[in-house]
Amino acid sequence: MMPMPLFLKNLLLALLLLAGVLLGLLVAGSALALWAFGEAMCGNEVMAEYPSPGNQHRVVVFQRDCGATTGFSTQASLLDADEALGNEGGNLFVSDTNHGAAPAVSVVWMGERALVLRHHAAARVFKSVPKRDGVRISYEADAGFSGPGEAP
Repeated sequence: MMPMPLFLKNLLLALLLLAGVLLGLLVAGSALALWAFGEAMCGNEVMAEYPSPGNQHRVVVFQRDCGATTGFSTQASLLDADEALGNEGGNLFVSDTNHGAAPAVSVVWMGERALVLRHHAAARVFKSVPKRDGVRISYEADAGFSGPGEAP
């Protein structure tokens, strides 16, 4: 068998390098598009709002839906009294229903700088921030919890 001429080897290497670069750009572009447009595919539906005693803040509990490939999640955000919720995920609390467990969340303010967030013990919790904007947040998981009408 006759050895491959040097120019053919170089051409083959150049084509392989070009294919690798193009594949890398395709992967990077796809990841960037998912990151950039992923939030736009999501929507928030407010379930309840809990103003702080001095009306400086409020906690908004909402259901977040990011399309058919993901389930609904129950989330909570601490906002200034006049701040809009926007289309972001919760900045305090994120959970899902764990295949049917009660997704309800209730909030009780213990003062202007402390609150208790209560949820069903079977919910899968992905985020529970202990402090935000000078407000301490305590979390209670209760197997008997059925909804916001209950006090912690």
